[in-house]
Amino acid sequence: MFSKIKEAISAQIKESRERDNLGSVAAQCVIVFVSLGLILALYEFFGGIIVASLGASSFILFVTPRTNSSRARNLIGGYIFGSLAGVTFSVLHVSLDMFDVPGMHLTLILGCAAAAALATFLMACTGLVHPPAAALALGLAADSACLRTALAALVGVTVLCAVRRLLIKNLKNLV
Repeated sequence: MFSKIKEAISAQIKESRERDNLGSVAAQCVIVFVSLGLILALYEFFGGIIVASLGASSFILFVTPRTNSSRARNLIGGYIFGSLAGVTFSVLHVSLDMFDVPGMHLTLILGCAAAAALATFLMACTGLVHPPAAALALGLAADSACLRTALAALVGVTVLCAVRRLLIKNLKNLV
């Protein structure tokens, strides 16, 4: 008899959690939609590189807002490292291009890979881990207008962190 009561109570609790979770999922998806809508305006000026990394960061921020990857220090620190690595290898590539070095396509590929690896290394060494920042480094290494794009990415991620900070009391991890 007690086991049937326990099962009924467990079922009620589970059903209640699923209803609550559905509302949270919907609300937090609206936040992602609005945040990304504003950030997508940057696409006109900075291209897909910034949009892709900020889109991934938005997912992490608003679907798993209570994880280490969602902490502002990790996002901003990761984006700083990603920007530094990406800009470094972009400048190196542009410098080599000025001298008409043979095999420029290969140097671009290796530079992009090295930028992502360097950003990953820096994030891992400092504990400021945010995976989309490695993608930003890769994209910036291939971008000739990388300084402007890096600055826009840093501003965008700071805005996302501010939105999360304002709403954190109402956000919960959805997965």
